[in-house]
Amino acid sequence: MLSFKKIALRPGLVQAFSRNYEILLVDFLLLLKIFYLNFFIGVTSSLSMSVCSLAILLAFSIWTCLLTPRSRRTALFVVAGLISTLLWVDLLFYRIYHTVLSIPVLYEAGQVEGVSGSIATLINKGDIVFFIDLLLLAYLFFLRKSNKYSSPIGIVRRIAQAVLVFLICGLILGIRLRSVSQSFDQDAYIGLNWTNTVLEQMGIINYHILDLYQFFNVKDAKADFDGKVGLLKTWMEHHQSLEGTNLKGVAQGKNLIVIQLEAMQGFLINNSINGQEVTPNLNKLLKSSMYFDNYFTQIAEGTTSDAEFMSLNSLYPAAEGSYYILKPLNTYYSLPAALRNSGFTGSYAFHGYKPEFWNRNIMYPSEGFNKFYNENDFQIDEKMGMGLSDESMFRQTLSILEQKKQPFFSFIVTLTAHYPWDGIPDNKKGLNIPQGEFSDMFADYLQAQHYADESLGKFMDNLQQQGILDNSVVVIYGDHFGQYLKDEDIRKFLNSPTPINDDTSLELHKVPLLIHLPGGNYAGVRHISGGEMDLYPTLANLFGLDKGKLFYFGHDLLNIKEGFSAFRVYAPDGSFATDNLLYIANKDGIFEHGAAYDRQTGKQVDIEKARSGYQRALWHLTMSDLILKVNGLPQLLKK
Repeated sequence: MLSFKKIALRPGLVQAFSRNYEILLVDFLLLLKIFYLNFFIGVTSSLSMSVCSLAILLAFSIWTCLLTPRSRRTALFVVAGLISTLLWVDLLFYRIYHTVLSIPVLYEAGQVEGVSGSIATLINKGDIVFFIDLLLLAYLFFLRKSNKYSSPIGIVRRIAQAVLVFLICGLILGIRLRSVSQSFDQDAYIGLNWTNTVLEQMGIINYHILDLYQFFNVKDAKADFDGKVGLLKTWMEHHQSLEGTNLKGVAQGKNLIVIQLEAMQGFLINNSINGQEVTPNLNKLLKSSMYFDNYFTQIAEGTTSDAEFMSLNSLYPAAEGSYYILKPLNTYYSLPAALRNSGFTGSYAFHGYKPEFWNRNIMYPSEGFNKFYNENDFQIDEKMGMGLSDESMFRQTLSILEQKKQPFFSFIVTLTAHYPWDGIPDNKKGLNIPQGEFSDMFADYLQAQHYADESLGKFMDNLQQQGILDNSVVVIYGDHFGQYLKDEDIRKFLNSPTPINDDTSLELHKVPLLIHLPGGNYAGVRHISGGEMDLYPTLANLFGLDKGKLFYFGHDLLNIKEGFSAFRVYAPDGSFATDNLLYIANKDGIFEHGAAYDRQTGKQVDIEKARSGYQRALWHLTMSDLILKVNGLPQLLKK
């Protein structure tokens, strides 16, 4: 029998190991970082994941054995630095969105400047783990004197070694790819972000590779869409046939003013702190408006841009990234275009920040706006936080609207209450909040929203004084929840004795929706469950638009018997809410592993009650994604 000692002393093996130890060392350190990342993002570091991760790392690095020793070490150091940075960014991204980075998000790199302060707060001291080993590698590779190879391996032999290792790694990954696709009910490689399947079975690096392939695989998507055009048209006809005609056309001939309030959450409405109303003007406006108190934000990674996109198009947000960045040149038939084709003199957007932020300068024309007024058009006479103050923006917007021929559509996006909420000067803080009653962040949030409410109240008063309000429908809604608010602060504010869990957290993601008609007509609280996907069809009904020319996934909240809202990212895809039921899917994509709740009692119920809603939610999301990926709206709207 051949002893281990004799094998170890064979010159070929000694040379092979000594020449390639740097590759093995780098890959081993990167694998440890993957384990570290998995711990924080809740992914199991299984044997399968470990083998697949090591295989792809070897496949990425084995080519360096063809280089000279110094060039090889330089290349490996660069590879280690790039992959370490990617893993660190994955963790930062997870802290915001509870999912890892995806290829589409790279398209949003230009948005970083505007939220750099937000990103800085996500960095922890422990993150140095992703980079500390680079110091060790720098010492071993560049500072320490290295041994000379007495008998270098020839180039042919090195190529053979590299090819053999690469083929073995490819075989391992190919077998595992097939195994995963056969082991799960759904195709694990469609909508990678929906579940943790690929992350747990194949690891984060393979996830990114498959994500890249899926993103650019448009050819297969087009064939899939072409086969579903008839089905989608039939579904749309049935979808619209379920809606009634209550209040149809009652707003015809009126202006439409839509105001999207930054980070305004529903739990602030009609609530006070130390006897002070946080939103006194909104509270007053409720009495003369239709108020929807069960209105969910349905945003994904695109946050504010998602809220705009859903409200203006009734199409679901991107699972990864933002359609404002990914699909700004698609053909849309958005609310501003539909209104212009129905007799409106023009559609105008207003926002006191940079026009290129969220790619609005490209997206707004695609959605049918005649003009986008931004910081280049406003006088920046009062800056708060990220840009022009809400009060100044509202004042200057009114001056512009006074010059417009009626009826017009104006879409106003506020800014001052943007995270981190610390931009309100002391002389503009209207609430008396004792030091230490809440965290500084939550206190700043309350002050920012109180200021936003005050600015809105002045704008509404000025609309009344100028005679515009009596000829206008004013819609006000919050775009999304405060993403970094702490549960303990919210519980204390609401004086709630019970902890916030998955279902109550989603309930707290609701935002206010008010629709104010001239004279306060049809005012009252409406408890129907809805979300931002529903605004477009609801307004289409009020303004008497021909719905036969529209395609939307939302519902007319004035004409449905039961609401339905599907979610993604902040609740895993397949999660949904109706008037009475809330289902939260599991990240593993298995229906039975989710949880269903009675929304009235908060208690868990038989999960089978949620199966049809789960399937409906996934179908909505999948079809919306497909339509947008292949720019399919023109084909669907073609008669």
